Amino acid sequence: MPAFRMSRTRSRLRLLALLCLAACLGSSSPASVAFASDPVPPPKSVDDAPARAKAERVLVIDEEGPTRPAFVQMMEGLRQGLAEARAVRYDVFIENLDLTRLRRGSADLERATGWLIEKYRDVPIDVIVTTSRLTRDFVLENRELLSPHARVVALERLGEQLGERQTPPNFRSISSESPTIPTLIMAQRLFPQARRVVLAGQSQPHPGSLAATDAALRKSAGELELEYLPLIDLPLSELRSRLRSLPSDSLVFYLGYWKDELGRPHVPAELLSELSAETAAPLFGLIDTFVGRGVVGGLVADSHAVGLVAGREILAGPSPDSPAPIRVPLATLFDERALKRHGVSTAQLPAGSRVLFQEPRLWDRYWPQLLGGIVLVGMQTALILSLINQLRRRRRAEQIVAEQREQLTHASRVSTLGQFAASLAHELSQPLGSILNNLEVAEQLLRRDDSAVAPELREIVADIVSDERRAGAVLDRIRALVRRQRFTAGPVELPSLVRGVLALASPRLEASRVAVSVQCDPGIPRVAGDEILLQQLLLNLLANSAEALRPGGGALAADGGEETGQSREAQPIVIRAQRDGDAVELAVIDKAGGVAESVQGAMLEPFVTTKREGLGMGLSIVRSIVEQHEGELRVENEPGRGVTVRVRLPAWKQGRD
Repeated sequence: MPAFRMSRTRSRLRLLALLCLAACLGSSSPASVAFASDPVPPPKSVDDAPARAKAERVLVIDEEGPTRPAFVQMMEGLRQGLAEARAVRYDVFIENLDLTRLRRGSADLERATGWLIEKYRDVPIDVIVTTSRLTRDFVLENRELLSPHARVVALERLGEQLGERQTPPNFRSISSESPTIPTLIMAQRLFPQARRVVLAGQSQPHPGSLAATDAALRKSAGELELEYLPLIDLPLSELRSRLRSLPSDSLVFYLGYWKDELGRPHVPAELLSELSAETAAPLFGLIDTFVGRGVVGGLVADSHAVGLVAGREILAGPSPDSPAPIRVPLATLFDERALKRHGVSTAQLPAGSRVLFQEPRLWDRYWPQLLGGIVLVGMQTALILSLINQLRRRRRAEQIVAEQREQLTHASRVSTLGQFAASLAHELSQPLGSILNNLEVAEQLLRRDDSAVAPELREIVADIVSDERRAGAVLDRIRALVRRQRFTAGPVELPSLVRGVLALASPRLEASRVAVSVQCDPGIPRVAGDEILLQQLLLNLLANSAEALRPGGGALAADGGEETGQSREAQPIVIRAQRDGDAVELAVIDKAGGVAESVQGAMLEPFVTTKREGLGMGLSIVRSIVEQHEGELRVENEPGRGVTVRVRLPAWKQGRD
């Protein structure tokens, strides 16, 4: 017959003796019989019968203290599970026998039996929950005395479970999966330099649990080729000394320590905090309430989850068969403080791990101050950017004003020059007219002369007349330019225009020892323009190129410096005329070294020159003439080589003839 079954006669005799003992104890407090309990509610009245029928009573019996962290977590889970009930109200009564702290043994359960029977005599219990092997065996042995019909839900530790053949009726066991081997494997992954495994703990009050853990670690350490060192049932002083002497390449598994060599009780979780600070080796616990007390963490039993499963099992009600034990999954928990202490990064943890006690980030600590600082810095940045933008706009406005002032000054100079040119044209027109009249008289007189030199003189006079008329035409164009009068375009033959300009400029070109090469494509069309102005345009371009090629004429070297006083061989100027679509391009190319990039953008502006004696009006006049002809002007500068000026003029339309 199993040990938890008793004959009816023996039970009655024992019950009678215990009742007598209870009567003798009278009104003794629960502490006088070595356990504490929740207060029992007063008996219900007859009016409370309907509500009483809807309630079930759950009695939880624990052998240790009510403040034990694992028990507190388990009770929270149990109450949470019972709170899911809808039609039934559950009243929970707790009896913490506190045997460890009161230095009592299993013999005190005999004394507690009578008290419990007397205490709950008028309060039938529907479910009894036990939290250890000792309380489970106690309840099963005294089940008929406490509550014969009560269901028993046993929360069991590793190595202390009942065998399947021992399972009584209306009994359900709940335990966590074994965390020993999974935690050891994970510990070796986190600390690959580990050389030994250490087990620290006491066999009492849970000898079966320690024996199972010892066997599992011993076997796994051998398979992983690690040294195994059990520190079991040592005096506390010796255990501390051994842990302090352990090298850092050890993995310490702490199962629990309840009573030292002087008989003083200890709470395992509280003692763990002291032990972890005294050893350089990482510690591992097998229950979640050890995380945060100095252990690194790992796969641990979840006390809250065990209580939650127990509560839901109570809600499920009795089962006609003997169901298999319930195994609660492990929780993967780690303490970030312990990880940092032993140099383990959270990135090394397996996926799905929960990291507790993480240090709050700077933002989490000081987010109001940081937010205020960010807003303030943002406002200051916006203000600074606004001031910088205003300063930039102010400087730009000052630059525009300076440019406009310079343009006004330049416009004044141009206006003065225009007035001077108009006055000069007016003053020159009278002597030129007189010269023309005298030349016409001289020409008539030479016609009557039959001397040998008369033909030559007549040719000279004809050339002078032609030059005088051209000078007059130039003066007329100056007057039109100053008065902003548009000229009347006509067809102009570029080849003949180039020949005429070269004839006029030949004395100056020969004096400067400058050669000119002309390249005119055959069959190029005539251009629409004023022949005198176009002659002036080409003369200005030739004069600029010749001046740049003349020794001391102000040509720029490749490095941008001015070459003066140096003799060098003259290089040719190329005049090229070619068709460009519906227009004609006239280009003047020199190899005088080009101009510096600093003045390249202002080459077409009036009074901009690189020559010591130049006025800077040559290219400006060229641009004005091109604009009057509705053409395009492009200057290509190659520092160190030369300048190419390209003038694109519209071709003369045949319909205009």
